[in-house]
Amino acid sequence: MGTLVLYMVKYHNDQKAGMLANAEHRDRAAVHRKAIADFGGKPIAQYGSYGEYDMVYIYEMPNDQALAANLHLTDSLGLAKYCKTVPLMHMPDFVESLRLANDTDTTYGSASPPLRNT
Repeated sequence: MGTLVLYMVKYHNDQKAGMLANAEHRDRAAVHRKAIADFGGKPIAQYGSYGEYDMVYIYEMPNDQALAANLHLTDSLGLAKYCKTVPLMHMPDFVESLRLANDTDTTYGSASPPLRNT
């Protein structure tokens, strides 16, 4: 099992202008599929969007190092105005993480007093 990720990107305006003007540059999903595969990853879903983000990708990388390398390369090209990466978990792993949080004996706690019901 590799590393699952949700990646959302907002392109710089000049990059979007280039996509508008040049048909060869419009399908950014095709470019990203190749880049993901170059690092041993597997694209799962890709969507165009509008509003805060231009593109949304869900993909799996073989490990954290491959994911970080892919993101370092993407960042270094300067195409994105900003982006957000969200690690994802399959539901059985998420459920297990909740069990682990409940069952782990720890002294970790809040820095503030509990809220009172008034």
